Amino acid sequence: MEGDVLAFAQVMTIIVTTSTVLVGVFFAARALWFRTSPDRVLPPAADDSRLERIENAIDAIAIEVERISEAQRFTTSLLADRLPARPGERIPELSHPGGAKRIVTPH
Repeated sequence: MEGDVLAFAQVMTIIVTTSTVLVGVFFAARALWFRTSPDRVLPPAADDSRLERIENAIDAIAIEVERISEAQRFTTSLLADRLPARPGERIPELSHPGGAKRIVTPH
């Protein structure tokens, strides 16, 4: 029985020693890696003038979009006021515009 305990102790000693050496080698390599690697390049600081130009461009785009939507609302309201509510009421107007004779175009 003592031979088994002695063999077990030797195997465990080898395992613990090997694990300790591997962990030590890992940390030594890591420290060496960080010491010899070039300094980490930090991203450039935010350029305030560039951000200001972007903000101004976004504001200008927002104003133009608002103008376009206002123009569309205005045009829609004009068309709604000009046209009758029911499409059937405009048939005589569309069939004889202004009482003019029919014009044949050459196409």
